[in-house]
Amino acid sequence: MTTVGGQLAAGLLPPERGHPLVSRPVDGFRLAYDRCGTGPAVVLLHGGHGDRTDWTDVAVSLRGTVVAPDLRGVGESDRWSAGDVSVPAQARSVAGLIDELRIGSVVVAGYGIGAAVALELATRRPGRVSGLVITPPPAVPPRATAGPLREVLARAWTRWSGPNVVDLSTRLDHLVTQSDRRLMRMSAPLGRGDVVTIPTTILWPLLDPLVRPSFFDRLSDRFTRVTVRGLPGVGHFVPVEQPRALVGAIHEMIEGRRARHAS
Repeated sequence: MTTVGGQLAAGLLPPERGHPLVSRPVDGFRLAYDRCGTGPAVVLLHGGHGDRTDWTDVAVSLRGTVVAPDLRGVGESDRWSAGDVSVPAQARSVAGLIDELRIGSVVVAGYGIGAAVALELATRRPGRVSGLVITPPPAVPPRATAGPLREVLARAWTRWSGPNVVDLSTRLDHLVTQSDRRLMRMSAPLGRGDVVTIPTTILWPLLDPLVRPSFFDRLSDRFTRVTVRGLPGVGHFVPVEQPRALVGAIHEMIEGRRARHAS
């Protein structure tokens, strides 16, 4: 479970006490975000049933400049009910944040719908992205978002997680005030013929029921430089369930970039 101590160590203040940084608006939406560290930049994008604090245990272990935003409509970012929170719109906001912070080309890590945003960013704004570390974007059943919000979140975090899922009592109290059903309902398209030319690591949580096996069909046609790694015993919420796997993959991506620039 995300802890206050872990958040403070990572530079991510607890939402009830902290004062996140706020971006300039893109399409009228400002993003709340946390930033810590120095060095190569990493941007962390959460899934539809979480918020930026999902990444706390990853952020505390990363070496570099770490930026973790709440996506449009979530957490402490602007939450306009009539605003555009689609994947392309989210990518525009993240691109705007990267430009605003002047952190250069970044490694982007994302899980759930955050992975779809990362892919959108890599295909539409490839100059801003030096590497991707993602899980397969989700296919969310329509029935999964039916019912009271707390019940929807409890079902998702319980049924989509691996056997070592964290205690949810405090987490649910937090997320029920931070979430947007529009993001929860989002399923990522399989692709529009785009080819990702950015070096990509795909971490496949083998217990995630939202992963479509068809995502891996003709993968080499859609990614020019891709590595796939299975994560046994891990479900949908990889940053919370298995943060070390993400930390290792992100550091490898950073080191790979350094090696390419040195050669």
